[in-house]
Amino acid sequence: MASSSLPAFLATAKEQYLTAVHDGTAAEWVVVMGNEAGDLDSLASSFGYAFFHSIACKTQKVVPLSQTPRNDLHLRAENIHAFELAGFDSDKQLLCIDDVPLTQSNRFPSTQFVLVDHNRLLQRYTENNPSARVVAIVDHHEDEGHHKDTADPRIIAVPTGSCTSLVAKLFKEQCPDSMTPELATLLLSGILIDTSGLKPGGKAELADREAAAFLLPTASQSQNQSLVWVAGAGGSQLELDIVGLTNVLQEKKASISHLSTYDLLRRDYKEYSLTPHWAPSEPILVGLATVPKGLKPWIPEDEEFWMQTEKWMDERCLTVLGILTTFRSKKGKHKRQMLFIIREGEERDELATRLWKGLEDNEELKVKRKKLEKFDSQRKDHDENKMRIYKQRNAHATRKTIAPLVKHIVEQN
Repeated sequence: MASSSLPAFLATAKEQYLTAVHDGTAAEWVVVMGNEAGDLDSLASSFGYAFFHSIACKTQKVVPLSQTPRNDLHLRAENIHAFELAGFDSDKQLLCIDDVPLTQSNRFPSTQFVLVDHNRLLQRYTENNPSARVVAIVDHHEDEGHHKDTADPRIIAVPTGSCTSLVAKLFKEQCPDSMTPELATLLLSGILIDTSGLKPGGKAELADREAAAFLLPTASQSQNQSLVWVAGAGGSQLELDIVGLTNVLQEKKASISHLSTYDLLRRDYKEYSLTPHWAPSEPILVGLATVPKGLKPWIPEDEEFWMQTEKWMDERCLTVLGILTTFRSKKGKHKRQMLFIIREGEERDELATRLWKGLEDNEELKVKRKKLEKFDSQRKDHDENKMRIYKQRNAHATRKTIAPLVKHIVEQN
């Protein structure tokens, strides 16, 4: 059974799991993890599902895992703030990917995985690990069609604004009395930051609103003095100020002025192994980094922009890097831009032709090509077959839209 509080559960699970790894018994454990971008929705969902699993399956052998290396946790100030509101210390109680040593045969020590906020197990967990299997999925991204024979439950609900809403729904339907103030605060934070505070006309769906309504009374029982309270319905009882909490989380998320280009590229990053249909024997790696900053101020103010971009592509062995920016204009209007860079190689011309055409013809993104020199007048080699900048006229289209599109462009004839 789960410990009575989220911090105690996390601390115990981390300690006992690492002991199991050392003893060679980690295969008995279920590892719950969000996607490699490591946003608040992913981490909160992994904590929540692990806590739920321990109750529903009456087991202590379940642990949430952050795919973000420990030294990179600071890149997301909003995560650290939400952890503090939930009453736990990420340095002591959060299990990170680099905390877990590989076995002597160079494989990940566990074989049972739960995927939240994504629905395809990454190669790093299956390599040299033939017994690896996905035992459950809870996600709100496009279904990639994997793990249908092993995942139970296999919940992929599109559209849903936040994966944490789907985790909250499991508690609501199966064990509502097990929700704790700390976990309710963390899950609610995940919903608010992914739906802009349940903004009407935004990403929030009915499932998100119902989940928030379920979580709010329990979160309002928190004793954390950093939270702000307002009068509830009828004014008789105080409840958590979700508008205030949303504003603080968004401010933390936007606080990136101290981060370098290299930091920004790895802060919110996902990677995809794709097989070009015109060269099926040569898979390529495509990286998509979401950055809350416009390209026009960013590129000129960082003289190492291109060098650090190239460094990241080299480090990750990328064929294509897409930098997806999201920001507000001086008038407060939400805008998005994309910078795509293609590495030199034998198949670059074919890849470039298909990628540029696929992006420019897409009716959902509604991109407008921009001149590179308008963003960097100092750079002389503006090879527009190697890199292009686009304005997205549909500012609602996020990586959830762009990643499947790029996959389709590369893999479909």
